[in-house]
Amino acid sequence: MDTSDRDQLRRMLLERSMRFGEFVLSSGATSSYYIDVRKTSLHPAGLELISKLFWELLQGDDVTAVGGLTLGADPLVAGVMLRAAAEGRVLEGFLVRRSAKAHVLRGQVEGNLAGHKRVAILDDVITSGESALVAAEAAESYKAQVVRVLAVVDRDQGGAQIFRQRGYPFTALFNVSEMLAARPE
Repeated sequence: MDTSDRDQLRRMLLERSMRFGEFVLSSGATSSYYIDVRKTSLHPAGLELISKLFWELLQGDDVTAVGGLTLGADPLVAGVMLRAAAEGRVLEGFLVRRSAKAHVLRGQVEGNLAGHKRVAILDDVITSGESALVAAEAAESYKAQVVRVLAVVDRDQGGAQIFRQRGYPFTALFNVSEMLAARPE
């Protein structure tokens, strides 16, 4: 993995995505910091760095599609698909709703998952791993094999262990302790 790209992304995440204070997380737990990776992934330079580093990690996995739970995965999926295309590879994408919509086809998955056998799940921040698991289970309901779960930041709060128990190889670009150690004083 290109260390200069990784260092640049870490700086950008610290500047744009990390906030310090008192926060109540979606799990109900409180935290002295909050990481909103979308502040970086929805910036062109941030998305380019994330996509490049994710694409490097996917080399050799022979995936034909990438996806994740909407909303955090949306820019990540699009970015990795475009990065793959720039490298001459066709990689399709899919997005998963937390629950199936109640109208039209009542689907939980949007995009291109049908027929893909080897997929990677992308996520912005991993805490418990629940979001990535919802996406992985949706992919498996289409008979796809989840060959890797990738995240930008792992909060080190149990998600990695859950993925290991489920047999999903997991890689995060950063863990939160590394981010906190790099925090400017």
